[in-house]
Amino acid sequence: MGKIKRLDDHLTNMIAAGEVVERPMGVVKELIENALDASASSIEIRINQGGIESIEVSDDGEGMDESDLSMAFERHATSKISTAKELFAPKTLGFRGEALPSIASVAKVTATSSNGLSTNQIIIEYGTVLQKRSYDRPQGTSILVEGLFRRTPARLKHLKTVSYESALITDLVEKMALCRKDVAFKLIADEQVLLRTTGRNDWLETLAMTYGNRLARLAHPFTCADHDFKVEGLWLDPQENKSNNKAILIFLNQRVIRFYPIQKAVTEAYQNYIPPHRYPMVILNITADASLADVNVHPSKWEVKLSKEQQLYYLIVDSLSKAIHDSLNVKDFEPKSIEPLSTQQQLFEPSHYPQAQSPIYPEVKTNPQWDIQETPPESSSKHPTFPVLDLIGQIHGRYIIASDPLTLYFIDQHAAKERINYEKILKQIDKKISTQQTLLMPLVVALKPSLKVRFESIRTELQKIGIDIELFSESEVIIRSTPLWLKEGTQEAFLNDLLERYEDERNISTESLRKAALATTACHKSVRFNQQLTPEDMKQILEELSHCDQPYHCPHGRPTLIKIATKDLWRDFER
Repeated sequence: MGKIKRLDDHLTNMIAAGEVVERPMGVVKELIENALDASASSIEIRINQGGIESIEVSDDGEGMDESDLSMAFERHATSKISTAKELFAPKTLGFRGEALPSIASVAKVTATSSNGLSTNQIIIEYGTVLQKRSYDRPQGTSILVEGLFRRTPARLKHLKTVSYESALITDLVEKMALCRKDVAFKLIADEQVLLRTTGRNDWLETLAMTYGNRLARLAHPFTCADHDFKVEGLWLDPQENKSNNKAILIFLNQRVIRFYPIQKAVTEAYQNYIPPHRYPMVILNITADASLADVNVHPSKWEVKLSKEQQLYYLIVDSLSKAIHDSLNVKDFEPKSIEPLSTQQQLFEPSHYPQAQSPIYPEVKTNPQWDIQETPPESSSKHPTFPVLDLIGQIHGRYIIASDPLTLYFIDQHAAKERINYEKILKQIDKKISTQQTLLMPLVVALKPSLKVRFESIRTELQKIGIDIELFSESEVIIRSTPLWLKEGTQEAFLNDLLERYEDERNISTESLRKAALATTACHKSVRFNQQLTPEDMKQILEELSHCDQPYHCPHGRPTLIKIATKDLWRDFER
């Protein structure tokens, strides 16, 4: 007798559940996608104990009759596709017919559905149908999942804490709500409402209701298109940057996906505005013909393969970087509250003044160390939107104060000088000015094995910015000359940073790599906090800043100046 035999349906469903349903968040995802495919306009999600105890998803969609409700729990039974052509270009979120039978094989499931004509309920416990009956509910579907993985201890043990599982579900629902801003979502965890959206199809309103009003105030609508793709969404000010790329949300044809190449395109668009190894917050919905995207890569449907990926990459890089450049301007000062001093306060008590306060124009000698002596002033035109400023003075050795007839400005002297130095260095490189310096003591730097096979290409790129580098040993390189703008004492750290970035991002563009490293160099060469400046120093900073291509943010994304409208001062002083 042969050893090979066909597995029964219950066992195959349990195997499929390992791919489709890894944790409670996977159950919620599949049930929400089913609700959206049923044209729901309102979806409510209830979870208890992180979804481990129970998950219930209710919608007001089309609903099912008795026959469809039973058939929905048969493996590979679906109403969403019927031909191979539809498999490779699905117009729905679900299409494999695996989710419901897989969930029902590892939990107790109670499904209640009404199509407006009849209402029915089916109860399945770990793959066994317990009951079918008529029921009563408004049109739509409710699916209650209880005791997930209770009979598969190994999978139950794999789950983490209740708070962790709840956080994963919350994160998913936030993304789903942003992806489908035309649908009202409500998430309730242990009887507490965690999230609620209106479904009014408004990007900013949905962002405010999911991530908070503060982020919504930093967001800007964005759209671009070519003959194959349409991209729309929100980008946030560079100051809102993160330590990882999880805040770059990508939706494809209203499907939440994980797609690193497009996250990388977004990061490249922000390269002049945020620090190295930091990531922006951006929300993009990409619309493309279904035939260009293969979502049948994995049963979970998180991953996709996309035709014309390179075309989409450059569409996003070019359009988003232009939108950021065109939109950034002077940042308004938004105090949380400004209250008048009480009449009982003694205004001249020492506690109201910083100790050893310096005058606005301190009598100190100009310190030229922060100037880039080797780069002469450019005769470029002023930035068209930069205000014409009258210098007032300096406070706390940190900020320059200036004004125009309607507004008071505070300029961060370090951030401003960073921007100035950064653009000077870039112009010097772009013009290929020969400003190399031969090192008296060549630098020897370690080279990782993974970079050795790419050494010639790295060497060629580094030569373009004035760095002569050669192999020194099996694991080291030697640097004999560097650009003049590379400050003495910083060369080794600078070179290590370059090599580390080549290691971290194999396909990083040379331009992105160079600008990120140059931002650090510009920072080191800039005027510091607690450095007193003469009026001439301050006027020079304002003049040079006004000629920058992007005067409103330093290379790391921080604002260089903020403003307070005179009318707001009048209001606060009750004039």
